[in-house]
Amino acid sequence: MKASMVRMTNPLAEEQLLSQSWRGVAPYILAIALVSLATLLTLKTQPVLGEISPLYFAALVISTWFGGLGPALLATALAGWASAYFFYDVPAGTGAFGWDDALRLGVFLMVALLMSSLMHLRKRAEGSLKKANDELENRVRERTQELESSVRMVVESEERFRILMEGVADYAICMLDIKGHVISWNPGSERIHGYRQPEIFGQDFSTFYTVADQQRDKPREHIERANAENRHEDEGWRVRKDGTTFWANVIITSLRDQTGVLRGFAHIARDITELKRLEREVLEISENEQQRIGQDLHDGLGQELTGLAFLSQNLRRRLTASALPEAAEEAQRISRLVNHAIEQTRELARGLSPVELGADGLLAALRSLAGQVQKMCAIPIEIKLHDAVRVEDHNAAIHLYRISQEAITNAARHSRASRIWIGLEDLDRDVIVTVEDNGIGIPVNRIEHKGLGLRLMLYRARMIGATMSVQTRQGGGTVVRCVYRNTIESKMRSNGASDSNERQSIERKTIPSLQNTSGG
Repeated sequence: MKASMVRMTNPLAEEQLLSQSWRGVAPYILAIALVSLATLLTLKTQPVLGEISPLYFAALVISTWFGGLGPALLATALAGWASAYFFYDVPAGTGAFGWDDALRLGVFLMVALLMSSLMHLRKRAEGSLKKANDELENRVRERTQELESSVRMVVESEERFRILMEGVADYAICMLDIKGHVISWNPGSERIHGYRQPEIFGQDFSTFYTVADQQRDKPREHIERANAENRHEDEGWRVRKDGTTFWANVIITSLRDQTGVLRGFAHIARDITELKRLEREVLEISENEQQRIGQDLHDGLGQELTGLAFLSQNLRRRLTASALPEAAEEAQRISRLVNHAIEQTRELARGLSPVELGADGLLAALRSLAGQVQKMCAIPIEIKLHDAVRVEDHNAAIHLYRISQEAITNAARHSRASRIWIGLEDLDRDVIVTVEDNGIGIPVNRIEHKGLGLRLMLYRARMIGATMSVQTRQGGGTVVRCVYRNTIESKMRSNGASDSNERQSIERKTIPSLQNTSGG
């Protein structure tokens, strides 16, 4: 098998070797043939062209062009030898090769060598230039293919992005330049905000905010925070083209190039008005159910226990009259236990339904809460409550109470405070509830990550359109402050209507304490 393969391979190798040998010898054969032809033609044309025939130069040029330097040198040597024949008897009849003949032959050889060298260099230069051109063409071709591929990928990416932008109808996605002007607009933005693309292009995104938020320069604050923190999320009221408002969850993200230079912002908004309405209804149903249970405890179980207490007292008196002191003592003990159960039932009822119906129910509830906490935790609580503060909306009063309850409980349990201050005041139709302590304060990570209690407080504040802040108290401790606009519009807002919103903020800053303002 191997022998047959060798026999099959050898003829092919011999043929390739012969071909290579022929290509190497052929230029030299061509040089000899050209010089021979030039010599024959010179014999015929010597009387006309002279001893140094230009035909030899033509042979040199052709040999150099097709064969290179080696065949050119061979042609030069042969042409010089052939020319010597013609110089041998010049002038005619001398029969000698003189110095003048040698000089002319030397000049001929020098010119021939120079021409051979120049032709060889030119051919090499042309070869190098052709090679460089080929390489350049290949590079241009490869680069063109890369660019075409990149353009195709960019076009495909833009098409996918366009399909994504146009297909997302539940989110308002738009691009802002570094100054906050709208530069792109998807169909979801048109559906949610109401503006068509030509109408909103180039407009400042503050158009989406309420007049009150614009006056507070909240759009600029939000975009600056997105630039500083790369991302900013906010929930609040936004305004449509037709002037109606909706509750929106908004995320603003900064967009930067590979060098970190700011190129603009991505503004993504979602209308969550219906979700908030459902959450509000669930929370109100929960509050109403707690109030019902509290009233049932007070009016049902409380009354039954009160009757049982009267019966035990009557039984004690009858046993005493019957000269059964031991039984009478047991009856007295039963009466004390029943009275204790009555007190616990009333406490449970007040906890489940803390705010009595009426505009001044919050005031009474906070006074009761302060007394309970002071009694249970043995922490002095100073109260600054204005009798004139009235909250018309019962649901808002419940939320304000729950916020205060959570803040007071946190201060009593976790802050290691030795004193707590509670404030309730009415300032230009704003009901301001403040809970302040002189404890260790809230750690930064708890403020930034928002524990469950803090999230519930913020959530309740949002439900009634109020603002809430958690701040560091001057001299140590924490101040929780909730501001509620006590107007007809606020009442409508807490019941589900749309109006302007105060964004919830949790800030860590130093403010004057209630102690300094209340004189306590």
